Amino acid sequence: MGEILKTALILTLVTLIAGIGLGLIYAMVKKPIEKAELNAKLKAIREVLIDPESGKLMVDDSELPKSLSELENKIWRSDESGIVCNCRKFKAKVYSPVYRFKGLNGEEIFILTGSSPGYGGDVVVMASFVKKADGMFENAIEILDYSQETPGLGARISESEVKKRFYGVPFSAFKKSEGLKVNKDAGVMPKDKREEIEKLKRDGVIQTSDIMTGATITPRAVVNTLNCMFEWLGKVEGVK
Repeated sequence: MGEILKTALILTLVTLIAGIGLGLIYAMVKKPIEKAELNAKLKAIREVLIDPESGKLMVDDSELPKSLSELENKIWRSDESGIVCNCRKFKAKVYSPVYRFKGLNGEEIFILTGSSPGYGGDVVVMASFVKKADGMFENAIEILDYSQETPGLGARISESEVKKRFYGVPFSAFKKSEGLKVNKDAGVMPKDKREEIEKLKRDGVIQTSDIMTGATITPRAVVNTLNCMFEWLGKVEGVK
């Protein structure tokens, strides 16, 4: 019995020391991790607030948050659950919080983060939507997490030339009965000319098969997320 108690005490002591050690390590790395995550988020927000055509910011530089408190001041909608919308139709979700900025011309710009299942896990997307008199259009996207996607295939979703295919999607394209689709899902053969690719975009078809050969699931996750974002914004903002 004595040996059992001795062993139990030793194990308890070892566990206690290990727990204290892990707690100290966590306390040491928590703030640097939080700072790195905040900086990554602020950088992504800045990127989606750039007009792809002019390459210039759509907001005054003073509008860009540079700290957590400044970012929190931009919160427009939030939910304690961490999710403001689940879209069963598109198998996507929109995360809380949602941010709102005022553009240089007084327009409202909404920044949302959401996700949809990709090949190996959720593909997390940040996107900006600009509210115009004639509706809402998607300006630009950033891919925040694609860590489970296949290297050389779905993982190419983070490349600038691929992301640009999702830029500037007009209101009319989102209003299609089934929302946006990648060209393979829409049964559309890839086009060669930029004008033709842009025309497909205006029709709600995002061409990716020519630059992401063999990868359909990952870009589909992006369009599903964008569809969910637009659907939620439409309901909240009353955009028909």
